[in-house]
Amino acid sequence: MYKIKFNDITLISNKKKVQKNNIIFLFYGIGCRSDDFVFLFKSTIKKKYQLLIAELPGHNFNLKQTNYGLEQFTKNIFLLIKKKNMKNIIFFTHSVGGIIPILLAKKYLKKKLFKKFINYEGNLTHYDTLTVTKKTSFYKKNEFKEKFKKLTNLCELSEDKALRKWSQSLKKTSSDAFYEISCDAVSFSKSDELLKFFRSFFSKKIYIFGSKSKLFFSEFLFGSIRYKIYDCGHFSFYENSQRFGVLFNKLITERKF
Repeated sequence: MYKIKFNDITLISNKKKVQKNNIIFLFYGIGCRSDDFVFLFKSTIKKKYQLLIAELPGHNFNLKQTNYGLEQFTKNIFLLIKKKNMKNIIFFTHSVGGIIPILLAKKYLKKKLFKKFINYEGNLTHYDTLTVTKKTSFYKKNEFKEKFKKLTNLCELSEDKALRKWSQSLKKTSSDAFYEISCDAVSFSKSDELLKFFRSFFSKKIYIFGSKSKLFFSEFLFGSIRYKIYDCGHFSFYENSQRFGVLFNKLITERKF
């Protein structure tokens, strides 16, 4: 496992140097961290592919940034892609992380650079912000720090295994970063623009959802191949990492779309 620094971003990888081809970018959801996904480095794809797990700003004790916004984060990802002249990139995203490839496509990257977009319950509409991010955005920034502590404590004491594991990552997350990224997610998700773009722009796309997750509209509206992770919800990588890993390998190597 290697740590790669570029501009203001930190990436965790299974390889020491950034490659040009066979790249998988993994963008996780708010409050998570790269440690939640490092078990994927042991998967069957490790020899052929380079997996780059990008730390969200202010996450996993990555607290030196002054700009926690998703737009600046996306721009830095683009600059890395441009510098390394990456081709045929696979994007695997979770929750808020699902916004990043869409911003990359809308602002910076040509369609031919996207090999696959695998989206695990990524932010596509305002419904995706109802659980946490929209509630966060209702507070003023200077009062959210205490609310964030309460959220972390509630998750730590929860009977839900996934929430207890999430609390360990929350403890390593800046409350300011959580707040600003939440506000960005709510802002980008106000209209159906993200969903429309996901449906129309990406030719090879997959939408993943947990069988325990509540969808606010038909799964057929995503306009893509869909996979359901049974007996799991929004955090299947916490709930059943073995099942998550098997599906991850399958979707990365799958050629039929």
